Amino acid sequence: MSSKEVKTALKSARDAIRNKEYKEALKHCKTVLKQEKNNYNAWVFIGVAAAELEQPDQAQGAYKKAAELEPDQLLAWQGLASLYEKYNHINAKDDLPGVYQKLLDLYESVDKKKWCDVCKKLVDLYYQEKKHDEVARTWHKLIKTRQEEGADNQELHQLWKKLTQLLAESTEDLNNEIQQLLLTAFENALCLSDEIPSEDHQVLYRHFIQCLCKFPHETARLKKACEGMINSYPTVQYPLEVLCLHLIESGNFFFIILHVLEVYEYVRVMLLSIKNCFSVYYG
Repeated sequence: MSSKEVKTALKSARDAIRNKEYKEALKHCKTVLKQEKNNYNAWVFIGVAAAELEQPDQAQGAYKKAAELEPDQLLAWQGLASLYEKYNHINAKDDLPGVYQKLLDLYESVDKKKWCDVCKKLVDLYYQEKKHDEVARTWHKLIKTRQEEGADNQELHQLWKKLTQLLAESTEDLNNEIQQLLLTAFENALCLSDEIPSEDHQVLYRHFIQCLCKFPHETARLKKACEGMINSYPTVQYPLEVLCLHLIESGNFFFIILHVLEVYEYVRVMLLSIKNCFSVYYG
């Protein structure tokens, strides 16, 4: 079989797949492999045809063979990812993270959009398996990539907020590195909020304070967060209650009185300003 005949057979296989003649495609590919047993495209086409014929084991074997032959080519890795996503294959749970990681490496310099899409899929997989460290590091890399790509504040706010949601239920299981990343995510999400005050911003502040309460060593951060929420929402009692409880537990009764007086004075001045505005406006 000449080189020209191999190319003709591969073209016939490609055309057969396009026409959904998958058994015919397999025949053409096997003809090629008799001549060139390491032909990358033939193995990829077998993977595609076998997957469409609902033969996941054969498809997996073909894609893996192609990936071994040309590890830096995309098609086989894309095929494996699609196969594992479509079928609850026996090796999918163990193999899919590695496939996604390889796709990230290949996409990183050529297609940032697809890189981000695969990154999100990998995080979903880690989240399902409760691999909190991998969730945090992978999502953080996504955020840094989008920052480098010039994402606007609204998108970055949503990305940081999403990270807080991904990690919030597992705070007790996080190591110090990931704890710090979680707290930074809250701070950045609050800072990048485009509507202040707002219900969403207030809820995010509350969740941040609740999270900080789980970390006894973060007293300075807790105090700062409570004071920040009081400044933004002076009529909301929650941060003052948390701050007072913290001060009671630490035995700082003098500071409890001081903080209550500070908040009272802030509210008094604010109400006085509102009253003055009404007086000017209505005569």
